[in-house]
Amino acid sequence: MAKPVIYEQPLNERVRTFLRLEHLFCQMDYTLRGFSVWDSRATLHTLVDTLEILSRSDLKTELIKELERQIVKLTSLQQTPGVDTQQLAAILHKLETAQQALHNLSGQIGQSLREQELINSLRQRMTTPGGSCPIDLPIFHLWLQQPAEARIEQQEQWNNQLNVVREPVALLLGMIREASVPQKQLAAEGFYQQSLDSNQPIQLIRVAMPAELPYFAEISAGKHRLTIRFLEPQPGRRPLQAQDTVEFKLTCCAL
Repeated sequence: MAKPVIYEQPLNERVRTFLRLEHLFCQMDYTLRGFSVWDSRATLHTLVDTLEILSRSDLKTELIKELERQIVKLTSLQQTPGVDTQQLAAILHKLETAQQALHNLSGQIGQSLREQELINSLRQRMTTPGGSCPIDLPIFHLWLQQPAEARIEQQEQWNNQLNVVREPVALLLGMIREASVPQKQLAAEGFYQQSLDSNQPIQLIRVAMPAELPYFAEISAGKHRLTIRFLEPQPGRRPLQAQDTVEFKLTCCAL
């Protein structure tokens, strides 16, 4: 059976940032060990995009606060009957390790990477379409002439410097996604709506649907209402809303 297609919608800016970082980390992991010049180009472009997100001055503080919130919450469960204390202790250890690593980090996340001349030059030129081509960025062109093994080794070193944020983001998103159980729902004529409890801290909406369906999910959500439309792409035209009933699984992730 094919894996379902999952669409996600964050309900706050913090989770939105985490999802964007996760996307960039996955993209970088895919191209980082490729041997072609184009793999290395894609990796460095993704690295620069990641550093732009990490340049937010409050991101480090937000990560530490969110880790602290989860540590306090999980610690309070230690005496709850039926809780797997061994698994709980393992999760707490990961959270505390990630939090300590952020506390120990001096300055902004990724600051040492921004001070690399190659990366800094690439950051400045990427605001121009095609700005990383050889005529605009000869330092990058020279770096790309190195043997693939040398490029990959340096890319891995740069990538590893981001583990201080990669690991807590992966940990927190994993906890958010697993915090609630998916529920089967039906969208009559491709439309679904439900009220949300504003007192429940929903952080992420997830919609899972069979891969063979020709629709994509368009999700909008606020504090009080969730709306999902299932749309079918049309060549050269705007997508059309489904006319039949669409069965899907909905997860309102509250942590």
